[in-house]
Amino acid sequence: MNHRLLMLLCAGLLAWPLAWAQPEQALAAPTVQRIMQSVVGVQTRSDDQANTARTLGRQRQGSGVVIAPDTVLTIGYLLLEAETVDLIDHQGRRVPGQVRAVDNVSGLGLIRALVPLRLEAVPLGDSDTLPTPGKLWTLGQRESELTVLELVSRQPFAAGWEYLLEAPLMTLPAVNNWSGAGLFDQRGQLVGIGSLLVPDVFGDQRPLPGNLYVPVNLLKDPLPELLRTGQRPGPAPSWLGISSRALPGGGLGVLRVAPDSPAAQSGIMAGDTLLALQGQDLVSLADFYRRLSALGPAGSPLTLSVRRQGQVRQVEVISGDRNRSFRRPSGI
Repeated sequence: MNHRLLMLLCAGLLAWPLAWAQPEQALAAPTVQRIMQSVVGVQTRSDDQANTARTLGRQRQGSGVVIAPDTVLTIGYLLLEAETVDLIDHQGRRVPGQVRAVDNVSGLGLIRALVPLRLEAVPLGDSDTLPTPGKLWTLGQRESELTVLELVSRQPFAAGWEYLLEAPLMTLPAVNNWSGAGLFDQRGQLVGIGSLLVPDVFGDQRPLPGNLYVPVNLLKDPLPELLRTGQRPGPAPSWLGISSRALPGGGLGVLRVAPDSPAAQSGIMAGDTLLALQGQDLVSLADFYRRLSALGPAGSPLTLSVRRQGQVRQVEVISGDRNRSFRRPSGI
């Protein structure tokens, strides 16, 4: 058990029902067998010129889940600007793959196997109707057995890199093998894909680490178009290229600006403070992203109030398409 989690339990700081600490309801043997063979390893490599190489590394590895005869669902950051993709099945067989799509709205990614996988696909479950609290199971690459988890919250999650999930699947206890790992319900259906280890699954209520899984329902509607064209249908969402964090006194502190992004082209720099969008104060990352989205798709004009070294100025920005900031892997 995680040492910090053990300390919190001993101190009586966790009052949530710990169903995962009780003897788990066993999954049917055929269900377990199907899950065990459906989870594959994912290994990708980008080149030195990739914009994401500095932040994510050139070589990345994680997990994925077979959802169709030649299709693997994984977490998108493994695939950004990837030049090569390899899939490793439960028997150690290495299969070449190709990036089919990266969906920046959900954060999920799709891989096409270039030779037959010969693995049974796992059906997608309904991630919207999962009970909270409720029992789920996870499996990542090279794991010999399923790990039972408890779904404990569905609170919104806003990350500094312009990413917002309104109802992610937050689970306990924290597990280490989360990058692209599958999350399964009692019927053995896939309901989530592992994304992050988070420091607080209950938001600001209690400092308790756990995992964030991306709900599969976010992918169901755009899935046919993603498989056909590599892109989500409709206009691209607005993107500025700003990595930021909420500041205690209000506003957002700019941590990084993506090269050649709309923010960079407008003169916004790391160290600046974003005070307002369209004249209204910025109070949180989630507030920022929701209001940015409401202004329209990529190509929409907007005004940011920016403070630098005590001076406040109004900056005009034309939002862009995040996908155009990445080098497109072969296949998309």
